[in-house]
Amino acid sequence: MAERAWAIKLGSGGICVDFCEKRRVVGLGWPKIDPEVIKKEDWGVLKTALRKNYPDYCSSSGAAGRSAGQLWSFYHECSVGDYMLYYDPPRKHVRICRVVSDPMYRDFETNDETDIWHYRKVEYPIDPIPILDFYGALKGSLLGPRMSFWDISWGYETIEGLANKVSPEEIAAAEPELEAAYQNLQKIVMDRCMVLNEKDWETLVAEYFRAQGAEVGKVGGNQPVIDAEARFDRGELGFDIWRVQVKRRQDSKVDWPEIEDILEKIGDANLCFVSVFGFTEEARERVESEGEPGSRQIRLLEKEDFFRFIITGRMDEKLKRRIKVPF
Repeated sequence: MAERAWAIKLGSGGICVDFCEKRRVVGLGWPKIDPEVIKKEDWGVLKTALRKNYPDYCSSSGAAGRSAGQLWSFYHECSVGDYMLYYDPPRKHVRICRVVSDPMYRDFETNDETDIWHYRKVEYPIDPIPILDFYGALKGSLLGPRMSFWDISWGYETIEGLANKVSPEEIAAAEPELEAAYQNLQKIVMDRCMVLNEKDWETLVAEYFRAQGAEVGKVGGNQPVIDAEARFDRGELGFDIWRVQVKRRQDSKVDWPEIEDILEKIGDANLCFVSVFGFTEEARERVESEGEPGSRQIRLLEKEDFFRFIITGRMDEKLKRRIKVPF
């Protein structure tokens, strides 16, 4: 059996964390969805059931499909023995747990309105890990997606190491010289990228999306967003339509009001906001707490997030000549 790991969001802003930890469970909402429909029917029937029982929620583009996929994975792809991670925003720490039961439907404390109904029992192999100390390569995959349940199996070995109390430094144990060279390369490449103006960054971001299978249109110009039709079969941004905003303001971080303004302009579409010089702490905290599980996604990216893509050389030739990296 393949080794799997998952991330789960226990309510907006972690509102369901206490309920789950007291009962040693993790789970999803959707109380009107019969678990037998998920167990016995196909994905299309489940999507239809969501539309029937939650018409207001499913009126937004792609909502029923996203939620059906997450429920389906929770029941059919997640298995006993898999790792499960979640973030607890009020306490600012990460919990690693292990699944110890098949999926069940909550038949206890039914008068409690906490939105956890389809659940699995778990055990906790280690104490909580402060988010500031959490292994960086996993942090983005845990905090970034705007979903309620998603696969992070690519990090299984790291998660297993953490669960067995192996330090992140040991997990990431590259040869010291190699690690130092890699860090130095990243700094050099990012420094060279400072010659790129905002229009160049718009082009770079568009190439980044195309490399992941997206069809991109309306790049740059006077419109408030760069539209990307992103129906990915791989990559970080998932299946859906994304609106993208790119800002390059020298040594200036983007704050929450600017993100909020863009959200009001794009309706219920997903937003990927790229700020070359990063975001304020308030902006990141508000993005984490904004929206409900299964709602539109918001992703924040800064220049370092494009490093691996840049060194592949899969970009516009003009940009290659400008930053002069030997691809």
